[in-house]
Amino acid sequence: MTKLRLSFALPVIFWFGVGLLSPCYSQEATGAADTKQRGFEVSFAPGARDQAGHLLGGTEVRTLVAHAGKLFAGNGYWEDQSESSQGAEILVLDRPGGRWRVDHVFDELMPTGRARHLAIAAMGEAKFTTDGLGKPLANPVSILLASTWDLSGEVNIFARDDATGDWPGATLAYDERIRGVRHLSQVRSFGSHRDRVTGIDYAFAGDDPHGIFNGVYDPSVPGRIRWSQTPELDISAISLADFPGIEGHLRVTSFAECNDRLYATVGQQIYERVDGAAPQWRLLYSNRDPGRSESGLRGLTCAPSPTGQGQVLLAAVEGTAGRIIRVDPHDGSEATDLDLHDFLGKAWGMDVGYTIAAYNDMTEVRDNHGEDVLLIGLEAFIPPETQVPTGHRLFNPGRGRLEGDAWYLIRSPNGNYDLRRIPPRPGQAMVSTRSIVASPFHGDAIYFGGFDANKAPAHNTAWIVRATLDAAIGGSH
Repeated sequence: MTKLRLSFALPVIFWFGVGLLSPCYSQEATGAADTKQRGFEVSFAPGARDQAGHLLGGTEVRTLVAHAGKLFAGNGYWEDQSESSQGAEILVLDRPGGRWRVDHVFDELMPTGRARHLAIAAMGEAKFTTDGLGKPLANPVSILLASTWDLSGEVNIFARDDATGDWPGATLAYDERIRGVRHLSQVRSFGSHRDRVTGIDYAFAGDDPHGIFNGVYDPSVPGRIRWSQTPELDISAISLADFPGIEGHLRVTSFAECNDRLYATVGQQIYERVDGAAPQWRLLYSNRDPGRSESGLRGLTCAPSPTGQGQVLLAAVEGTAGRIIRVDPHDGSEATDLDLHDFLGKAWGMDVGYTIAAYNDMTEVRDNHGEDVLLIGLEAFIPPETQVPTGHRLFNPGRGRLEGDAWYLIRSPNGNYDLRRIPPRPGQAMVSTRSIVASPFHGDAIYFGGFDANKAPAHNTAWIVRATLDAAIGGSH
């Protein structure tokens, strides 16, 4: 059984240079307060304009990606009732302590005047050392990718040209939006992998509802990636009958390489790519206790096996049966790495309902002991009948009560889990930690981003917080 250890560090913090005492969670937590979490500061808060005059608003920072020595953020306006004509943005930070600015805004409008691109659905980095035939490139190529929630129904993948700053798009697939249907086709994840048989480097895009597409490096096409015309894995044929709560569609939420093989989460299942000239995807694992879940499995990650032999896959189960599972890639066998309902309930002293962990991924960070730990973001709904302990603040969107602060887990190499809270943002609920990334800047630390509108009206709720290594993960062993 995995050993669980709770860690609360809630001392004096500093926001915008003003000292504030963060509210405590319990008398025990107050007594344990020390200087561990000094070093948190707001990096981005919406409601202003950048130096070029572009609006810096947003309801959610969905993803953070380090690329080419800079930090990029996917900022969206989903559920923003005040700025319905404002399109999703990609923000960039050039240096620690600098100011975020708009790198690209998706400013097209629908005939109604509403923004066509509601939010950044996913971002990722594709790396190539070969062309589409497996021939080595003169120099490695790294391309930053992004996709959006597009109200037109068109599915595009945008690729940044680092020389010009442009974001040319390539149409991946197209679906006419059906009147009255809320769901939009979209790419929700990106991956990279070298085929072990052909030696070709591929980028991968997980598109809902079509499936997994591959792309090879081709400098002659827009975005420099030539995407396949049909999916390698067609997910439209996967039955939803065994997955309660999946709302009529499947998402390819994450990719991970493990033991030189590529894996992907599709709904409540994990698939393995069988490399070769005619690649296939085989079903490795199906969640036997799915509960109710809108997305299924998230944050697929490779980690050392607890036996010390080889590697295993970690994934977070979203929903009413929230947990982090450990799957053996050799036979698909499963073990519970962490029961989120039990763990959070004991930590917070209250019942916890629907949870989301590892929205996009689990972020690997090297600690001061030279060991690699995983940082895992969280969101949790609190059942309506639950009495909330002093020190917890709730946020009440249209679909239920949420823990109002931003929390995250630290998984140590030995399988221990610590629970941490990002110091609260005064006057504004933070709700969820959606993305975590190690800084690309020398001597800098870790960045956290988040908020989840959860289908309820929101405005200027997006956030990014910077933390030193000691503040973010100190004392986690």
